[in-house]
Amino acid sequence: MGQWQTGRHNPCTVLFFGYIAEVIRSFADEATEKVFRGDKLTRKEEKRLGGLRLEKAQERLAILNQATERDLLILQSLHYHKLHGGNRYSVDANSRTSKWRITFSWANEELTDVELVLIEDTHS
Repeated sequence: MGQWQTGRHNPCTVLFFGYIAEVIRSFADEATEKVFRGDKLTRKEEKRLGGLRLEKAQERLAILNQATERDLLILQSLHYHKLHGGNRYSVDANSRTSKWRITFSWANEELTDVELVLIEDTHS
């Protein structure tokens, strides 16, 4: 039987019998799915996602769609971590200094309820 292999050129490419395995199974909202697919956003969605670098977020979503949890732990630039309370995880959507995150849950090595979230400052 075939084995999972990490691609040589991209540490997040997971191959099974020569095919790239898609990891994202569901999105929490339509806007996040549109960013992932590169589809046009409505004006309301554009306003809600204001300040988010869409190209960078799309790149990060593409990485998540091919990554195992081990890959996310290795790629320190994503700042992968478990959120307090519950079974949610997070990576940076833009950069470490951005308040935008991509949150999700793991279910059987697949990502569910993937969502772009703006983190509010809770220290003020």
